[in-house]
Amino acid sequence: MISLNTLKGFLATLILLTGTFVQAQKFGHLNSALVIESHPDVEGANAQLEAFQKSLMEPFEAKAKAFESKYMFFLEEVNAGTLSRVSAATRQQELQREQQELSTEEQQIQLKIYQKREELLRPILDHIDSVIQAVGQEGKYTMIFDTSVSGAILFLEESNDLTEMVLEKVKK
Repeated sequence: MISLNTLKGFLATLILLTGTFVQAQKFGHLNSALVIESHPDVEGANAQLEAFQKSLMEPFEAKAKAFESKYMFFLEEVNAGTLSRVSAATRQQELQREQQELSTEEQQIQLKIYQKREELLRPILDHIDSVIQAVGQEGKYTMIFDTSVSGAILFLEESNDLTEMVLEKVKK
């Protein structure tokens, strides 16, 4: 049977060790949106993405404008009564098919733009992540929180703001 003094000693040691563990934890925070925005490669990536988007959208917009002209001409003919019912129905089906094709093409363009954005940002995000990991290890941080995510941190006390430190290392 364990004596009362032994149990008290064990509990005191456990409380002391737990208190030491809690005090040894070190927390930091940073604003990742600011770090990403300030990365030296972001401006170039944004310019590349804008040029890529323009190269896809200009031909698409020309097709969409041509479709709009066809549709307006069709409405004029229908309103003027110059088309038979069969011709009007056939043209209407053709226009609906063309509109569906344009819609599908627009979705494909948006997907390509998204994929290009991911392709351009991935090396930047990987670089920032490696810097954050290095800062965390060098500073012996238990956790580093991201303050740019709205609602993710409701209270922050005794935490080091690492944004400037990470920004300096990212820009090197």
